[in-house]
Amino acid sequence: MSKTTFVFIFLLTLTSCSGLRIERRLTAQDGDWVLYGGSPTRSNIVNARVAPPFELMWEYNALAGVTATPLVRDSVVFVATRNGEFQAVNLANGKRLGYVVLESAIAGTPALHGGIAFIPVASGTETLVALDLRSSNKIWTASLGPIESSPLTLESFLIVTTLSGAIHALDLRTGEKRWTSEPTPVRAIRSSPASDGSHIFFGRDDGTFYALDANDGSVRWSYKTGAAIFASPIVADGKVLVGTRGGEFFCWNGRTGSLVWKFTVGAAIYGAAAANASAVFIGASDGMLYALDLASGEPRWKFTAKSVINSAPLVTPELVFVGSLNRTLYALDIVTGKEAWSYAAPGRVKVSPVLWGNTLIVTSEDKFVHALRPMP
Repeated sequence: MSKTTFVFIFLLTLTSCSGLRIERRLTAQDGDWVLYGGSPTRSNIVNARVAPPFELMWEYNALAGVTATPLVRDSVVFVATRNGEFQAVNLANGKRLGYVVLESAIAGTPALHGGIAFIPVASGTETLVALDLRSSNKIWTASLGPIESSPLTLESFLIVTTLSGAIHALDLRTGEKRWTSEPTPVRAIRSSPASDGSHIFFGRDDGTFYALDANDGSVRWSYKTGAAIFASPIVADGKVLVGTRGGEFFCWNGRTGSLVWKFTVGAAIYGAAAANASAVFIGASDGMLYALDLASGEPRWKFTAKSVINSAPLVTPELVFVGSLNRTLYALDIVTGKEAWSYAAPGRVKVSPVLWGNTLIVTSEDKFVHALRPMP
């Protein structure tokens, strides 16, 4: 058999076996992680309490690169890959429940709402897909241009930013556009939108940060930061916060746009921050993780990883989890910043970890997903 024939048969087999095959209705559970950052505020915080050390439950091979954060609903893990597969995995044992193949790479994290997954696609004719999780049928699709950011779900509509420079609000049920905003001059948007319920926040490649009215997309305020913004903003205590590739971290009043404080990191910031009620945690490309006072921006502590941090930390009541390109996931004491535990992953950790109950889900380059639980 020739190599070409073998590849054709292999691809045909994959296509014929596609389908999620989730045999039950997925119901909302406490701690479900259904969109990037865990909530519309993108604050990357969970209330679950866990204590290291952890042990490996299972390893899952997604067979392709993963840059999207895994999602979890009702003991099912959803993994999106750079070869356009949206996969479902049983949280209990790491077994694949099925998958669907979309038109192109999935770079941003999909969003779950009810029994529907809203999946962004990096290129092609259908760049946003609303997928029924039980039937694998497309409920609706939209042609919005290339998307490398993560959609945001609000009560009845979906917000998505695009590389073509537009931000769209679409009806969750039908995909019909409620509004479109395209601030001029047009610039690419890689920053995933965040919301406080009444505003939509995002940054552009030209360094301009925007707050839009969630109801109609009109610009409430904007701010020129001076450097490209790739990270998603987060919202905490009425403030909106984001870092730039120029190494500056900004905190504004979310309603008025007035600058509350600014902190100079000195290295590019690619990932979102994380925040609880009193502190914000920022990772940078020089391997530094900073804990700052949320009200004042004053440093509380800093931690040095051994390589680049380009994904958001995950905050629990006692710990801050953060991954680094040195193939390590760190767990740090939230008060002191001291290392409490670390995990040696098989590849670089470029994706934020997720905690569902007491199960920690860790993604490493370029295709492995590990489920860890505290040791007895």
